Amino acid sequence: MTTETDLRPGEVAVDAPLPRDAALTFIGRIRTPWTSRLETPRQGSFEGPVCRLEIFEPWGQALQGIEAFPYLQVLYWLNRARRDLVLQSPRHHDGETRGTFALRSPVRPNPIGVSTVRFVALEGRTVLVRGLDCLDETPLIDLKPDHCVFTPAAAGEAS
Repeated sequence: MTTETDLRPGEVAVDAPLPRDAALTFIGRIRTPWTSRLETPRQGSFEGPVCRLEIFEPWGQALQGIEAFPYLQVLYWLNRARRDLVLQSPRHHDGETRGTFALRSPVRPNPIGVSTVRFVALEGRTVLVRGLDCLDETPLIDLKPDHCVFTPAAAGEAS
């Protein structure tokens, strides 16, 4: 892949219908070191760089008590992702073509990303975390404590 819009062998794009049946309110903005999809990690790491979740007003008060949770779920809108591929050939799959719903690719009909992150600190309306894999200035949809008894990424650290 030489640009963010090139198709790889085996990929299929469709004329996607216009979005018409949902509205989102972005609660903030995500700040990461990555400005290009080509340089963004394939998956976040709890040892990765500290990233910032900047929460917009009036949502700042909703952060009360967040520091009690070592892991959080971050939902975000992949605003720069294509939305028209039904078959993809990820670069890490040796040219194997798969359906979009069988991949964690950011290219989706509704480009919602989700990451489990490690809480680092709270600074006013900014939550510092490790474990993201999205572009700088990605719109933030939601932030939730990870209450799961088993979190695969966290469980692997205990060994």
